[in-house]
Amino acid sequence: MTRRYLTANELRLMLERQHGLCAAPACMSEGPFEADHSTPHAWDDKKPDQLLCIECHKAKTKTDIKKIAKVKRIAGGRTQYDKRIERGSRLQSRGFDKTLSKKMDGSVVRK
Repeated sequence: MTRRYLTANELRLMLERQHGLCAAPACMSEGPFEADHSTPHAWDDKKPDQLLCIECHKAKTKTDIKKIAKVKRIAGGRTQYDKRIERGSRLQSRGFDKTLSKKMDGSVVRK
């Protein structure tokens, strides 16, 4: 997927449409801005369609990364249901140290 950048004219039109403010609902910042996709770039190959201030862009990117990872997991068949089908319904432990044993009083000793 190639990155698509805004032309100077597209950037100017976007600033006019947003009245020179950040596109985040609660933010009234007047810049500096970073171009952002309202739908994460991993889901569609379109040009950025909104401008966010740097702080809002960082926060949105953080949440987008989590959403993209979840969609990829589900699309790749790696849900909890799929894991149970592969490994069985029981949880798998990492095992334990076979050289240790537990006495009746609760103390642990090496064999």
